[in-house]
Amino acid sequence: MFHHAGNQFVDTSMLKAVSVQLGATSVLSGYGANTGAISYETKDPEELLNVDQQFGGRIALSADNATEFRQISGGVYGRVNDQLSLLGMFTKNDSGDIETPDADPIVNKHSELESSLVKAVYNIDQAQKLVVNLQSVDDGGNRTLSGEKPGKSVIEQEEAYNGYIRDTYSIVYTNNSDNPLLNLYINAYANDKTMEREATTGNNWIRVDGQWQVDGTQYNPARTYLHETIGLDIRNESLIDNTLWTYGIETFKTEQSLEAPGPRVITTAAGEVTNVDIAVNNGPEARLFGAYVQAEFAMGDVTVVPGIRYDNYELGGVYDETLSRLSPKLAVNWQAKENINVGFGYGKIFKGPGLPETLMLNNNITQADDVKAESGDHIELNVNYDLAPSLGLEEAAFYTNLYQFTIDNSYHPTKNLSLASGLNDLDNTGIESGFSFKQAALSGFINYSYNNASRDFGTYSTDDPYSGTHEFNLGLTYAASEEVTVGWNSALFSDVSLTRTSSSQTALVEKSGYGVTNIWLAYEPQAVEGLKVNLAVDNLFDKAYQNHKSFGLYWGDASYNDNEVGRNIKASVSYQF
Repeated sequence: MFHHAGNQFVDTSMLKAVSVQLGATSVLSGYGANTGAISYETKDPEELLNVDQQFGGRIALSADNATEFRQISGGVYGRVNDQLSLLGMFTKNDSGDIETPDADPIVNKHSELESSLVKAVYNIDQAQKLVVNLQSVDDGGNRTLSGEKPGKSVIEQEEAYNGYIRDTYSIVYTNNSDNPLLNLYINAYANDKTMEREATTGNNWIRVDGQWQVDGTQYNPARTYLHETIGLDIRNESLIDNTLWTYGIETFKTEQSLEAPGPRVITTAAGEVTNVDIAVNNGPEARLFGAYVQAEFAMGDVTVVPGIRYDNYELGGVYDETLSRLSPKLAVNWQAKENINVGFGYGKIFKGPGLPETLMLNNNITQADDVKAESGDHIELNVNYDLAPSLGLEEAAFYTNLYQFTIDNSYHPTKNLSLASGLNDLDNTGIESGFSFKQAALSGFINYSYNNASRDFGTYSTDDPYSGTHEFNLGLTYAASEEVTVGWNSALFSDVSLTRTSSSQTALVEKSGYGVTNIWLAYEPQAVEGLKVNLAVDNLFDKAYQNHKSFGLYWGDASYNDNEVGRNIKASVSYQF
């Protein structure tokens, strides 16, 4: 919708599973998964109920002190009969002034959010299930439009309203038949995103010789920006002669539009008045048809998973372009020893230029002559080592993953009305490594990650501004009793010195290292079944720091940032019955 804001909201207590897939080595990750894919699945109503329970519910209250966050959420669920179960969830939260170290509170980023989820599950028989999902998120408020830019400590007048509404509908059919040829998944969905802005009058900014200056006033009517998608995923698994075949199709259509009840009125300093029709009816469109097949078979201690994917990506509406590609993938896993697994992955990359951010829609959109798809290669090598037997612990594991990927024709993902803005070739090499353990009541982890990346624009090259940080994460969890669990975790980031080069200049990007520590406590009293209390303190030592991936440090300008949230005391209490 808009590159300075967005949300992906779900009540984590309702999560059944979260899948994080690194890289482009699987055809099952979906279209455009150049560097990986994340998906989550919510619980079915019957999974929240005891065997003999027909009806249940959950209510939770949450708050913090550093952002004036307040939230109430609740849900009810139950069995209508042996086949049908229902779930309904609602969440409402508000946030206010933001406390940051070494600065006055930020007062222009307040928000109000409401989210609801309705889920119906119908078990046709033991193998077949039909699930209907309806989700809505309304995130709005009188607040600054660019949420990541520096905030204000004093507001001369109330900020204008801007809000985001996301409505998602899906119907999912699964058939986990005993037939080895049939394990079917079908998902038909619609996803509607809306951005609402109220009418405003302000300065008319124009660009003269590369510099912005004010020339009179500009009136903008109320505006509604729409980004609508419908899609269908069909996937099936067949086991044939000890080879598992997975195959399917993926298709969607996305379109954008802008609605306005009247024109934009520009009055220059000289008194000239211009009316501009800003409504966009024949906006950008994109269509995808993708098909894929993957085989999985074993050769002794080696499992091989080759696959191939075909994507046809068509741009329409104000655009006219068709791009298609065959993308082979390969994953190999070798059980070298009982406790050592070695993996290798390779994948070709393909992704057509995404539609521009909806906020930038206008009637003067033009397509560049040389529109290209993102392409390239991903390769990775990983090792997983079960150390529990040798260390004499209940659980102990070490992993490391080396990866390298290139994305040719990487395009600007936001203000890209021409679909060819800022084309460059991205080269990224990185490592992730970690160790985790568990023994009796104590468990812990330490992880390390680093990547080195550069972008080639043809006439010049530059460091990728989001690379170069050595990052460590570590933590411990201790179950003090059956009722009380406490934990600690810290994140440590190194100093970074990068070179940011453009067609006209070269500058240093200096990022200061920092460390942030959090502590938490979870309490589940056995005397009150279903009651949970959580307490936490984020940024325990009230550290003044700026995240290395924040907007200002992207440009190498720490003054164009707020510090992150300071010491934040958080609490939540929930009761499930």
